[in-house]
Amino acid sequence: MSEVMEDQLTRREFILRGALLASALTAFPSDALGKAPGRPQRVIVVGAGLAGLSAAYVLTRAGADVRVLEAQSRAGGRVLTFRDPFPDGLYAEAGATRIHKSMDLTIKYAKLFNLKLTGFYPADDRFVRLRGGRREVVRWKRMASDVEKFALHLDRANQWIRIEGGNDQLPQAFARMLSDKITYNAPVVGIEQDRNGVRARYSTRGALQTIAADRAICAIPATIMAGIEVSPRFSASKRQTLEKLSYESASRVFLQCRGRFWEQQNLNGFGVTDQPAEIWASSFGQPGVAGILQSYTRGDVSLRLTRMTEGDRVTATVDLMERIFPGARENLERGVSKCWSEDKWARGAWAHPDENQLKQLAQPEGRIHFAGEHISSQPSWMQGALESGERAAREILQVSRNSPITDSSTAIIRRSP
Repeated sequence: MSEVMEDQLTRREFILRGALLASALTAFPSDALGKAPGRPQRVIVVGAGLAGLSAAYVLTRAGADVRVLEAQSRAGGRVLTFRDPFPDGLYAEAGATRIHKSMDLTIKYAKLFNLKLTGFYPADDRFVRLRGGRREVVRWKRMASDVEKFALHLDRANQWIRIEGGNDQLPQAFARMLSDKITYNAPVVGIEQDRNGVRARYSTRGALQTIAADRAICAIPATIMAGIEVSPRFSASKRQTLEKLSYESASRVFLQCRGRFWEQQNLNGFGVTDQPAEIWASSFGQPGVAGILQSYTRGDVSLRLTRMTEGDRVTATVDLMERIFPGARENLERGVSKCWSEDKWARGAWAHPDENQLKQLAQPEGRIHFAGEHISSQPSWMQGALESGERAAREILQVSRNSPITDSSTAIIRRSP
């Protein structure tokens, strides 16, 4: 995710959605439902991103028998931290990156797993602004104002945090706790349901396997869900929404530099352009000599990068970075990119459904429930993914108690006006 996961979010929307989330979590406090009576519910969770992992966590704590099927060899989905390409233990976020201090559910889980939170932005006011070919050093408010024109309201710099050591530690912590319940490299190709239960067909080691359960949660992007064979077919409105939901494009290009030369220029490595692109020093706060500069683009700019070769992406980004931080080309050691529109298991960065689409996406289809950042009050953020997973899990726990799903259980997905 949010970046990936992140998109436009005005201050008013942020406040209203935050209030909505607080109301929903009050209706469903983390341990309020306890363990379900009778035989444990058997639940298949499709996808081990944060939505699927949080759903599996809540269900497991309530005594359900959970099996998570993940298409990739790792957990996390669009929470992806690059490590291997870089030396000396350096890392950079290729997916979901920033956490606002109001995102209490994300912070709650980070603290649950004893993950340290630290500031995302430097405290100084040495940012670079590139607009109309003119480069200037600006203070936070000017840079934040420029970012808001094509991305999101940034609020104050000290309101943004990240997980020290990499955001992928959050899904990894979930995965360790659920280790015996997750099957990796197991893409689901079909789901069947009847009055007695659900069955998921998945591919593993070149063969098809089938697993049966009482209910299922599909916690994968709509772009992928639309391609899974379902029997009986979903309602026409659900199919139409899945097929038409538009996902934004977002790309990251990372430049590994032999040194943090921008610091010698009395700059912090963060900036903004009019492409639109945000520039981050991904190595900020990390030990070592080498540094990483990142260009984070959205929309049409991201799509143009996606159509390029890896080499051309790096070349174009070096050209841009040289205009922002002179010396980037001279200090370059290697470059690497991540374009989410070409990712096989995402096919886009995030989605912002309208109110009608949101209702259709969240509505269960028989024994099949749905989760994902796109089905939440904060789409495109890790917060939204976690929130949606908890909601879907609680839907199932309510049903297992022969209790109808009340308005409060779906309040979390309502849009603010």
